[in-house]
Amino acid sequence: MARLRKGFNGLLIGAAILGFVGLLAIFVTGDFGAAQYILNGIEARALANQSTISDRLVLKALYQVMIISGKWRYPRAGEFLAYYCSGQGDTLHFDAKPLLRHPEMQLALRHHKQAITFRHQPQRNPQHHVVRHTDWDLYYAFDLLFIRQKYGRVSLYDQYYFQPLARKSHTPFHFGKIHFKLNDGLIHVAYPAAKMFTTYGEAALGTP
Repeated sequence: MARLRKGFNGLLIGAAILGFVGLLAIFVTGDFGAAQYILNGIEARALANQSTISDRLVLKALYQVMIISGKWRYPRAGEFLAYYCSGQGDTLHFDAKPLLRHPEMQLALRHHKQAITFRHQPQRNPQHHVVRHTDWDLYYAFDLLFIRQKYGRVSLYDQYYFQPLARKSHTPFHFGKIHFKLNDGLIHVAYPAAKMFTTYGEAALGTP
């Protein structure tokens, strides 16, 4: 019996190693569009109000991967996504000091812009600052971060929410060589209780 248990444990370890190697290979070489194909199917069923239990489980797993991986790659975005999924709503306060040191934020402050978007895109509003290069962590965290300067202090705030499913608003995601676009509204298929909230941070101008 002990020999059988040892052999079974060896098989489990071997399977785990093979699984890890397989995932690593996909991460490095890409999935050849498999993730996008699966997500397209999930989105089509959601739009037709025919989401399955498997769809919800796949989406929950995907968002949890985003949250966990965000801890080392997109820390602020991962924190905000976890808070949104929890459905707490209200206001989430963040430390604004690191943002004030961001070169693009300093440009926005210098030109007294009313807001900043961290995704490089065509300029639509002259009162909004558009970054020269997309900052993915901040783009995933802030859709449009509003800026208020008063009495030597800066307030930064944004409403964090996902567009409804029917609007078909898609956000691009990158995990190694795996690239896909995800309908914002699918998060409510996985987490029906997810709730919009306000992000808010404040700091003194010239804070080191």
